[in-house]
Amino acid sequence: MSDTSREKIYGAESSERNTRLLRIKVLRAIDLQRRDFLGGSGDPYVKILLQTRENRNQTVDIARTRTVPKTLNPLWNQDFIFRVDPSKHRLAFEIYDQNKLTKDEFLGMFFVELSINIPTESPEQPMLTRDYSLLKRSVLQRVRGSATVGLCYINADPTLTRISSIESPTTPQNDSGFELVNHRDANEPVASIAEPPLPPGWEERKDASGRTYYVDHTTRTTTWNRPNGQTVATPQRPQPQVSDRHQIDDMGGNNNRTSITASPAVAPRSSTTAATPTANDTTDGLGPLPPGWQMSRTDNERTFFIDHINKRTTWVDPRTGKPSPSPATAREINPNGPLPAQWEVRTLPDGRVYYIDHLNKTTTWTDPRVAGPAVPYSRDYQAKYHIFRHSLPRAKPHVGPQIELHVNRKDIMETSFRAVMSLKDVEVFKTRLWVVFDGERGLDYGGLSREWFLILSREMFNPYYGLFEYSAIDNYTLQVNPLSGIFNEEHIKYFRFIGRIIAMAIYHGKLLEAFFIRPFYKMLLSKTITLADMESVDREYYQSLKYIVDNDPTDLDLYFVVSEEVLGELREHELKAGGQHILVTQENKQEYIDLVINYRFVQRITTQMNALKQGFQDILPLEMIKIFDEKEVELLISGLGEINVNDWRMHTAYKGGYTPDNPVIQHFWKAIASFNTEERTRLLQFVTGTSRLPMNGFRELWGSSGPQLFTIEKWGDRTKLPRAHTCFNRIDLPPYESYSDLRQKLIQAMEMSEAFEGVD
Repeated sequence: MSDTSREKIYGAESSERNTRLLRIKVLRAIDLQRRDFLGGSGDPYVKILLQTRENRNQTVDIARTRTVPKTLNPLWNQDFIFRVDPSKHRLAFEIYDQNKLTKDEFLGMFFVELSINIPTESPEQPMLTRDYSLLKRSVLQRVRGSATVGLCYINADPTLTRISSIESPTTPQNDSGFELVNHRDANEPVASIAEPPLPPGWEERKDASGRTYYVDHTTRTTTWNRPNGQTVATPQRPQPQVSDRHQIDDMGGNNNRTSITASPAVAPRSSTTAATPTANDTTDGLGPLPPGWQMSRTDNERTFFIDHINKRTTWVDPRTGKPSPSPATAREINPNGPLPAQWEVRTLPDGRVYYIDHLNKTTTWTDPRVAGPAVPYSRDYQAKYHIFRHSLPRAKPHVGPQIELHVNRKDIMETSFRAVMSLKDVEVFKTRLWVVFDGERGLDYGGLSREWFLILSREMFNPYYGLFEYSAIDNYTLQVNPLSGIFNEEHIKYFRFIGRIIAMAIYHGKLLEAFFIRPFYKMLLSKTITLADMESVDREYYQSLKYIVDNDPTDLDLYFVVSEEVLGELREHELKAGGQHILVTQENKQEYIDLVINYRFVQRITTQMNALKQGFQDILPLEMIKIFDEKEVELLISGLGEINVNDWRMHTAYKGGYTPDNPVIQHFWKAIASFNTEERTRLLQFVTGTSRLPMNGFRELWGSSGPQLFTIEKWGDRTKLPRAHTCFNRIDLPPYESYSDLRQKLIQAMEMSEAFEGVD
């Protein structure tokens, strides 16, 4: 029995009843992770906290291990004695990385309930140990690794010892997942029986964590299992195999792990007769492989080749010298038929396909057999943006290196209009911009031009000038004012000027402070505007048209005419010739709805939009931005704004039985925290219809009837996708059981919002 008289005892007071002495051995931790992106090692230590079970925020006492320097696999092997009441207390272990300059970094934690079956310390009874996976304190932390501790009770009272001997049989209970080790030293062998000698050629070693492993010098393999004299255990971790490597030749970062469990390449080195594949291992019709080569496939069925002589892998076929195409690429190419004469198709190491025109000595991503770009459609805005930037046309040589624009800050709208519209050769706007503010001293190395675009956009899109107006649903998304000609006789010239500014900002990678209704972006892309687009602009109008869709409108006495108020005067407009005499019926109601939507969004502002498009095309072809969808065009013009998740969460309402503490809601915010800026912006667009927030954040979000907080409502079952109501800033969220399912369905709903009934 251990002598505890000289050891410090932590925990409860000795006067407390029903307490016992508990020996805690902090052994080791494995594979800890720091936030240091440079990959440096740490100086970890452990805090042991004795807490009350009823109030986990109440700590009775704290002990701390020594700091083990410069490692993420520390071995402490320290003993502590705590006086505990198993019915009242529990243990918390927290691991930190010591930092002499700043606050110590949290590396993980775990808990031990004292109600588990913990044996009593005795010379015959080894100590129980257990490996614990480390836990996070918050969802935003990144924690990895495990820790090992040992536990046993100490009984100084002989009476208590007798009681314990009755309660605890000689063979220790192992119901809690513990394993047995000698409590005096974690590095001593577990078994007390003398081990037989190792077979010839074997050696016993210990790793940095104190674990014993065995080396077979004959076959040059290692194993955790002790070999006997007859058979050699299968190596737990043999020398690196093909399946343990990343593809070095994959320049695009394709890190697919290969799976070749049936391949001779994974055999131990002692089986050298099976290590080299035969030349008949190929079935692709290109003939046998060279000696020492083997062909295999990745998980996505792409072929790669193993050079056993030089111990490397590659996508390049040693018979042809060409990389193997990815299966998806091959399926895209084959249906298009043969290439034209003098053309060749090749595949880069990362699987991308390009085409060579030997006649003109040029290369292109565009397949000459099909119309349009061969770049596959992707919802990844960043990838599309990089493709777009690389395809921008350069200025012609005759225009010089830069264009100097003199503007007045106090009259930014008019001076900018004159500076931009006075130039006939629009090629100059593709050169470097050099903005000079009158009366100010400053050199424009990017900052002044960025400021110019920002303050000019605030003026251009200000409803005060009458060119734009706020949409009917809020006061921060804009639409073209159909009556702009009343406020500005030269409004067509100004819309062309605005088109040029938008294109110039896109070309030079600058941002404008402007957020339009969804139909505006669709018109830029020449896309059809649908009834669903109406809801985010005018909820009442949308509900009226939706009623016609769902019901027979014959009794409503509607005709192919719309009425609108112009400067206090009510005017009627025929949607088609003789419309005032054509009754809307069940048979022609779809035509009526299409004509109403066309008039509401297109026909009334056709002149203005044509002028804006013309100004845009003065700088850039509109075809270039058609690789983006309407949501991405908004990001192209206005950029990705930083979204404050805490502000979002604080100003969110819940309906249908959801509360902030509901597991589904917890998973929802965990998913939001895991999203990048683009994904958060897409979710905001999906639910509210725009990526723009009011000046004071989520607390001032507007809906169809005034201020309306972001709302999450319980709806549907787990088979449904989330759906959004942009006029109410509401997302209907089914009660998904797991975090991964919720995150996947949320992303799927955002990506498919144009293809299903998710937005209404």
